[in-house]
Amino acid sequence: MMRPEMALVPRGERDPNVRLVALALASGVPLAAFLATASVHDYWLDGGEFTAQAIDLDIAHPPGHPLAGLVGKLFTLIPIGPLPLRVALGQAVCAAAAAGFLFRAIETTLRALGVERDRLVIPVALGGTWLVATSYGWWFQAVRPEVYALEALLVCIAIERVIALEAAWPTLDVRPLYTAFLALGLGLANHHFIAFLVFPALAPTLARVYRARGARPLFGSALALVIGLSAYVYLPVRAGTEPPMNLGDPTNAANFFWVVSARVYAQGSGFDAPQPMSERFADVLVILVENLHGVVLVMALVGLYALLRTAGARRIGVVWLLVLVVNLAARAWLKSVRNNPDVLGYMMPGFAAAGALATALIGAVLARVGQRADGTPRFTATLLALVVAALGLAQMKSSVERASLARFHATDDFDEERIRRLPPDAVVVVHDPQSAFRHWAVEAIENVRPDVTVVPMPFLGYPGVVDALAERDPDVAELLRGQLLEGELRQPDLQSLAARRPLLVEMDVRVPRALYETLVPSGLYYEVVDAGATDTDVRESDAPHRAVLARLYAHLGDDAREAETKNRLLWMHYLDALYYASAGAREAARHSLRQALAIQPESRELRALEGALEDEGEGPIDVTPFVVGEHGS
Repeated sequence: MMRPEMALVPRGERDPNVRLVALALASGVPLAAFLATASVHDYWLDGGEFTAQAIDLDIAHPPGHPLAGLVGKLFTLIPIGPLPLRVALGQAVCAAAAAGFLFRAIETTLRALGVERDRLVIPVALGGTWLVATSYGWWFQAVRPEVYALEALLVCIAIERVIALEAAWPTLDVRPLYTAFLALGLGLANHHFIAFLVFPALAPTLARVYRARGARPLFGSALALVIGLSAYVYLPVRAGTEPPMNLGDPTNAANFFWVVSARVYAQGSGFDAPQPMSERFADVLVILVENLHGVVLVMALVGLYALLRTAGARRIGVVWLLVLVVNLAARAWLKSVRNNPDVLGYMMPGFAAAGALATALIGAVLARVGQRADGTPRFTATLLALVVAALGLAQMKSSVERASLARFHATDDFDEERIRRLPPDAVVVVHDPQSAFRHWAVEAIENVRPDVTVVPMPFLGYPGVVDALAERDPDVAELLRGQLLEGELRQPDLQSLAARRPLLVEMDVRVPRALYETLVPSGLYYEVVDAGATDTDVRESDAPHRAVLARLYAHLGDDAREAETKNRLLWMHYLDALYYASAGAREAARHSLRQALAIQPESRELRALEGALEDEGEGPIDVTPFVVGEHGS
């Protein structure tokens, strides 16, 4: 007579109070670190956009991120600190909760390997959890307005529930599967690409449940998925009320599909530096090493081997393997990895899987030599478990300086010059998406400068954006029409509008160099001169422009050395140098170039332009050979 199959991890007698304290430590320690280092001001990148979305329940860039908007709005209602901080705290809470579910998944994995006692399981699981949660890759997503910490929470819920089901198998209770699919449905309504990558890890469990229980659990899982996806109803409902930021106007079926499918990214920006696939995979591995250490990756490989060699536990090993491989391979396949600020957010599930597999090695060792015949832990095993916890906690020291945004204020310093000091009734043409996000964020947070009209060039191709702009400010209708007809700004349209209102343009490599003759620096923008800019106008603009930059640097202080702020400054100085060189103001060009080289002294393009400026003679320089893609390469 065959013995009935037993659960891989029997429930047994476990002290619920001990597990509750352990769970509180798993989430609470990272949460304390996140709260202490969260950003009071919006960070760069998409921070301004997601703050604006949370405050006004706007429509963010594709795929719309409806769940992030709703969660962010919830946290803006908490009367603690400035609005950007409240939105950042929402991500901190999500990242800490994700750590809690990761802890539970690692704990179950260790017990599946045969580690029985809490005094061994809990310290090791805590160490693995803290290793991941306080790595720079996770920490940085938890201290600023974004979507990745929320996505990590939903993915970790799904993974933990599937691992719990595998550990309890065979069982009649398949409700963990429903919870997993509900979490993934919500994940699809937040960042669908990351959520989609988790489905392969669920496929073996789903097939096992179908063979044993039939199709009914599959229908239940599908229903849970649809319930999660229903968050997308937010998009057309809110878009119909004409929110301040409405990127894609998903009020009809065509626009809704355009937003949700995010097909705009398939077209590329035209500035993506091509990177061979082999280099992308290499860069992904480098990121893993930088965040978790090379030793951890070796441990993860051996831990995976231990799981796959352990009867029953190999099912859990397959889940972790698929999470790791699919997540990292897909991110390397998707786009260039190097200098992509979103890569770390995409890789959060991969970090979690690598950390879990590394702890599996410790679990395999403890299961074989760390317990006596009666199951009681040896002293050396207990000591090893405590060392693992301490090492996981030590990750905080190596990450805090890079991840902390507690003293960050650079975006506010730029906002002072770029938004609050603008002339009355100005029209501002911006080319960098971040510049548009900053305007929308300041408008949502401070309700200032309603007199200013922002023309966001990167989003004019989005459905509904041009119509909404022209309806709000008819003065820009002709400018927009010319842009749509010819694909670039037209000088007559610019000068015509500049004769009526202050018209400022954010300098960019996409600004046709033929337009330089009608532009002069004004603050951190360039002002359109309706009659054309003379050589005298160009020369006289240099001193006021330097004064504005000096004031900006004085306010930035140490933030001028922050990584993304340096990129902003470098790009600005580089464009100033191109403009002045093209206009023949060589001394002004040299000054801008010196500022750029102080930030990136090894740039070949900057050095080449420096050589051209030092050549004998005066007058304009053809800057075409020195133009690089957006934000350099």
